[in-house]
Amino acid sequence: MPEREYFEDERRHFYRCMTRIFQMERELGGTMIDAIILRAAAIGRLENNPMSVSSLASYVNLPRQTVSRRVHRLSELGMLTPRRDGNRTIVETTEKARRRSLKFANSAISETIEFVRQLEK
Repeated sequence: MPEREYFEDERRHFYRCMTRIFQMERELGGTMIDAIILRAAAIGRLENNPMSVSSLASYVNLPRQTVSRRVHRLSELGMLTPRRDGNRTIVETTEKARRRSLKFANSAISETIEFVRQLEK
């Protein structure tokens, strides 16, 4: 895709759009780290390949101990379900997380599509 120079108002709109997406994600888990972990766990589910705590940590580039603590907190909130699989802990999103995620994802997708349409004009 050829690079193009974007105008200030296009960049401003892009930053607002991205900020809104991050705000919506924060509503899922409470912190940006929680939102990122939830998003990564959802990707694993959507790809039919649930992630372990270690693979989540690698995927989001955070220490395993941090991810483990956040997974514990998110499981207490009913957003993730950890389960043992041998010596690994597999993490899956709950139905509660899926319902809340669907709401924000639909909104984020709509905002992103609208933004791209404006750029194409």
